Amino acid sequence: MKTIFSALAFAVLALSANAAYAQGECDKYRTSYDKTYCFAKLFLESDKELNAAYTELRGVAKEPAKTQLKQTQLQWIKHRDASCESSGSINVDCNYRVNRERTEYLRDRARECKAGTCRDEMIVKKSWD
Repeated sequence: MKTIFSALAFAVLALSANAAYAQGECDKYRTSYDKTYCFAKLFLESDKELNAAYTELRGVAKEPAKTQLKQTQLQWIKHRDASCESSGSINVDCNYRVNRERTEYLRDRARECKAGTCRDEMIVKKSWD
C-alpha cells in the first residue's frame, strides 16, 4: 500500500512540475532568438493539442453543431492569426497562449458532451469575443 501511495504521489508531483515547467521554460533564455525558438517549440506542441481537442469535440458533437463548429474554428484561426501577427512577423508567444486558451475551451465542451450536457450554442460560440 505504501508503494502505491508513493507512486501516486510521485506521479502527481511530476504532472504538476511538468505543467509549471512548460509555462516557465522559455524564461530561462536571455537572447530573443533562444526565447523565440523555445516558444516556437511550445507553439507546435500546443497546435497538436488544439487539433486533438477539436477532433475530439467533433467526434462527440451532433449536427448541426458539428458543421457549425468547423466554421467557428476557421473564424477563430483568422482571429488568432490577426491577433498574433504584426508587420509580417508572428509572435509565437501569443500563438502559444491563444492556442492554449482555445484548446481548453474545446476540451471543456467535449467534457460537457461526454457527460450528456452538450449545448450546441456553446460549441459554436465565438469564445474569443
